[in-house]
Amino acid sequence: MQKAFLVVLLVGLAISSTTARQQKQAELRAITVKRPNIIVRGSYLGRVEVWAVPTGTGISPEGGLVGNAKRSNAAGEKETWLFRIACESPLIPSTEVFVKAFDMNGDQVGRKALPYSGASDIAQALCGE
Repeated sequence: MQKAFLVVLLVGLAISSTTARQQKQAELRAITVKRPNIIVRGSYLGRVEVWAVPTGTGISPEGGLVGNAKRSNAAGEKETWLFRIACESPLIPSTEVFVKAFDMNGDQVGRKALPYSGASDIAQALCGE
């Protein structure tokens, strides 16, 4: 009887541990603009990078790293990360602006672009130009 109880207890702990890990899975959910910030929403993220693909010919389609967003609330299920928009930065002019999100181990968990295309639309959304 004690062996059966111990087995059930160990199985229960294993399931509980697995469920806890699944609930704390890093996730990138959304990217929006609310001037003067790019706002990123996610869960259990370790780092959020902001990237831009500049205008012009001979430019890498992967773009370049502009900077890192900063978490504005406690780490957890409903995180908000902010990146302050500087209209003199490499974000303007760009043909695409996107974020890459990483978990606590440094593994990339997502990539999302702003819902604007083309340098004019991006400039208007970020700086109202």
